[in-house]
This record gives sequence, C-alpha cells and structure tokens, in this order.
Amino acid sequence: MTPATHNRHPDGDLPFEELYDRYFEPVNRYLRYRVDTAWDADDLTTTVFMKALENFSKYRAEGPFSAWLFRIAHNVYVDYIRGRREYVTNDGFLESAVGSDDGPEQAVLQGEEIIRLRKLLIELAPDYRDVVALRYAAELRFAQIAEVLGKSESAVRMLHHRALKQLRQRYVCEGGNVR
Repeated sequence: MTPATHNRHPDGDLPFEELYDRYFEPVNRYLRYRVDTAWDADDLTTTVFMKALENFSKYRAEGPFSAWLFRIAHNVYVDYIRGRREYVTNDGFLESAVGSDDGPEQAVLQGEEIIRLRKLLIELAPDYRDVVALRYAAELRFAQIAEVLGKSESAVRMLHHRALKQLRQRYVCEGGNVR
C-alpha cells in the first residue's frame, strides 16, 4: 500500500490532510468552548487529530466522518476532564460572538451578557452542556450529535430543547431580555 493510498479516506472521498483542513477549526472551536485555556484546547485538538490519524484505517464510513471525528474529540475531552476532576469552560466561544465593530458602551454591555451566559452554561447538566457545545461550538447537526453521544436523534433534540428552555428561563430570572 502506498503512502497516498494509506492516507485516503476509506470511501475514497478525501485524503486525511484535506479532512484535517476541513475539520480543524470546528474541532478546535468545540474544545475551546469546553476547556479552560486556548493552549489546552490546542493541545487537545492535536491529540484528537493524532488519534484520528492513528485510527484512520479503522474508519469504515458507516456514518459521517465528522461524527466519527467529534466522537474522538468528545472522548479526548472526557479523558481530560477525568484527569482534572472538574468542569471548566472557556470564554472564547462566547466572546467570538461579540462584534468588534461595536462602540465601547455596546462592548461593555455584551461583555456583561457573556459573563451571565457563561455562568448559566456552566450550571447546565452535563448532557445539556454536551449538546449545546456540539450544536453551537462544533456546528453539528442533530443526527451527528446523536452519533457522537451514542443517543437517538430524538433524544438529542429533546436535550437541546430542554437545555435552551432552561437557559432561557434562568436568563429571564436573572433579569435578561430574550429577543
């Protein structure tokens, strides 16, 4: 087997290098949302792609590549948390939503909203946090999230609905306005 053949996606679509280029940012964004520092997220992203490369020949295209890759990312994250024995999150995901073209007053108000949302996200149940992170930070579809978490798509949709409902209720209780 030639090196070029070895590094090809089993269904012949794309070589690993192109898949890396396509999925690096979403995986890194997902991990930046989930961990304490950008450095940790970068290290974990490297670990994800190393594991994916090591196991690339085992991927059988029974589901989307993104679901397989984010399953690895989720497992790497879980291993990281087990080692730390605490849940941590990063502000980068929320802060990236803040526009840099806004004036100083708007930036301060958005900063306060980010702090409020960060607190509310941390308080969510772990299943809710997983679904929210995979949906918004990783930008996965419900079917892909279901594959990553080993749940049915309807269960993921219900978790997503309940997470957003809980966030909305808590946000309003703390004086936030839902648009």
